[in-house]
Order: sequence, then structure tokens, then C-alpha cells
Amino acid sequence: MEFKNREKVGSGGPYEDVVGYSRVLCAGPLVFVAGTTAGSDGSPIPESCEDQTRQTIEIIITNLNKVRVTLDEVVRVRMFVVDIKRNWEDVSRVMNSYFANVKPVMTMVGVAGLIDDKLCIEIEMDAVRK
Repeated sequence: MEFKNREKVGSGGPYEDVVGYSRVLCAGPLVFVAGTTAGSDGSPIPESCEDQTRQTIEIIITNLNKVRVTLDEVVRVRMFVVDIKRNWEDVSRVMNSYFANVKPVMTMVGVAGLIDDKLCIEIEMDAVRK
């Protein structure tokens, strides 16, 4: 399958140019959101995992809007959570507040750490444009 229309969006995050990736990549109707964390837009990282999750989703929404995609079009979510036994309920509450009606497939994986010790969650999403 060949996609002639590839659209890339950067969020200006500190690692995008260093590593060489886009925050959002569209290939035809398929939309992929790279691993996103709180603070990846330059804003301060909140202390609580609940607030980090909310801020991360809002950063993703902002970048999806740049390619005319909404959370209603999200089909898969992957969450990488530090100290998952302590944080899964807070993360789940926030995710449910955004996706209760959408119900994409989701995976939550416990990880030992993320690139910054203050971070507790990183989120990836895939969507299909309507």
C-alpha cells in the first residue's frame, strides 16, 4: 500500500529533532501519535499522575487538531505507566473521562521509568480519519 499524502506535525518538543520523529504522522486515512508525555509542549510537568495524564491528553488533542482529527477517531491507545500498581486507577479515571463514549482498544503497560524521572506516563495513539 502506497501513501502519497504523508502529513507530519511536530509539537516543538525537545526530543523531536534530536531523535528525528514527528509528534503526529498521517499516511492516508491512518493517523499515528508518537509517545507523548506531560511537558512535551514545554509546559511544566504536574506532580500527580492524574494531572500528567490529563495534560498529556490535552497535548495530543492540540496536535490531532492540527491534522483535523478528533478523539472520536482514535482506535488504539497505548499507555506506559511508571509504578502501575499505584497509578493505574488515577490514569484510568482520566482516560475514561475522555474516552467513555469512544471506547478505543487500550493497553496499559507498567514500565521501570521514562526519560525524565518526574514523568509517570507516556501515551501513544492511533486514529483513522473520517
